[in-house]
Amino acid sequence: MPNITCKHFGVCGGCSLLNLPYEEQVAKKRAKLQDILKDFWTEEIPVTVTDEPKNFRNKVELGFCHQVKWRDDYNKKDPANKTRPLEFEQTLGFKLKGRWDRAVDIEECALFNEKLVPLLTALRAWAKQENLEYYDQRKHTGVLRHLMLREGKNTGEEIVVLFVTDDFNEKTFVAAVESVLPCAHIMAAVNSGLADTAAPESLRVLKGKDHIFEKIILTDESGKTVREVVFKLSPQSFFQTNTKTAQKMYSRVREIVKKIAPKRIYDLYGGAGSFSLSCADLCEKSVCVESVAPAIYNGIENAKLNGVCNVQFFCAKVEDFVKEQPIERKDALIILDPPRGGMHPRAAKAVAESGVENVLYISCNPVTLANDLKILTQHYEILHVEAFDFFPHSDHIETFVQLKLK
Repeated sequence: MPNITCKHFGVCGGCSLLNLPYEEQVAKKRAKLQDILKDFWTEEIPVTVTDEPKNFRNKVELGFCHQVKWRDDYNKKDPANKTRPLEFEQTLGFKLKGRWDRAVDIEECALFNEKLVPLLTALRAWAKQENLEYYDQRKHTGVLRHLMLREGKNTGEEIVVLFVTDDFNEKTFVAAVESVLPCAHIMAAVNSGLADTAAPESLRVLKGKDHIFEKIILTDESGKTVREVVFKLSPQSFFQTNTKTAQKMYSRVREIVKKIAPKRIYDLYGGAGSFSLSCADLCEKSVCVESVAPAIYNGIENAKLNGVCNVQFFCAKVEDFVKEQPIERKDALIILDPPRGGMHPRAAKAVAESGVENVLYISCNPVTLANDLKILTQHYEILHVEAFDFFPHSDHIETFVQLKLK
């Protein structure tokens, strides 16, 4: 596989391992994972790689930054620097590595699709023509704040969201986006808060709809398509950022669920119900528990969209749910997919003592996975561990652990 390069590597915070050939990245991450889990698993951990590690992401969030221009010839010992006026620049891109207040004005990128850079070029020209100030993170001034792009890798649908602090010329913005993405849905969002996040106070449609559709294509061991699940995604919906590799993981989980053949699935930290919807035809009932209300609403909507009637959604913290509604262990299966912080100790203890024969744990953070396994392995043995590289060019890796009651 040819090396992927980018002129911004080392400065841009978007990638941390792009200097290594992809095979070496995977080997490095596998070795680190083996070391973190060495107290629980000593066999080699197989890694499912991303087939196309360039342009794989289905979502990016970029920042507009009005910032002091760093001079290459700056010498802090030069007395002239005390009186020389500051120069400012406007940048649009990922944040500078290790900085919250500066962005890299990206001119190439290995993460999103090939339309990204032409779109940024068009929007820079539009902002200049409209005389719009980029946001200054320190002074909290400026109109243009964030840009979010989302794409359905299996549907081709696109959505562009501009986050602003004030009014702007919506008509010319739409025209600028259409010059590169003629079919995209286009939205605007107001964010006047101090926090540096793409979290809107209000969202409005400028063109098209407020969502796109994406689907996960599930296959069996032979590669034959066995199920397709459609997802309606708003700008803020959670969805794995690497669609093609994520559907390999969902297919793998489905394959194991089919062999276990449970009557009931407890999908804990279930988000919008991706695992429940992927396996709904393999059980009598799935209980999806998630504490983020919008994810639950998305899950209910997506269940209807796919004609699924046997998934029950609960908006609750997992540690509260397991206390109030004890898990029925007969013919049951537990799927765990906690956030980076891992499981709440009460939830881990409740699962460990549930008596459910099979537990599948999907983790985006090996360190918190190891912490949770200390509790779970008091009652469960590990049957299998494998990993999925959802995040090429970064240090992150997704881990899948299959456990069985001792």
